[in-house]
Amino acid sequence: LEDVIVIATTNRPWDIDPALLRPGRFDKLVYVPPPDFNGRKEVLKVLLRGLSYDEGILDELAKRTENFTPADLKALVDEVRRNLFNEALQTKVPRTHVTLEDFLKVLDKVKPSVDPRTLALYEQWKRIRA
Repeated sequence: LEDVIVIATTNRPWDIDPALLRPGRFDKLVYVPPPDFNGRKEVLKVLLRGLSYDEGILDELAKRTENFTPADLKALVDEVRRNLFNEALQTKVPRTHVTLEDFLKVLDKVKPSVDPRTLALYEQWKRIRA
């Protein structure tokens, strides 16, 4: 085959067989950390499309979601949307405006999938492979 590019992802890079990391195979390794404060705000903006929210909620949520990956943020927003749906079923009044309180209820259940210890392992692995 010609002009074929293979891209792979893993959350356990230390388990990759060293043979795959030899030249001519997976030559380029890219570490993508969880988004920073501004990155989380941008991800949340996209995920909250179709809902209205108070000014400042993105800043507050970005502060409270340190180490959340985009997938974690999606799980958070999905859970809030489910709660809105269930509320509408009970009250017969649909609501598309979300508040910080809606998120605080869910933040008790939805946690980041990456903890500081694992992030340190990723950083260490990145330094070794660089």
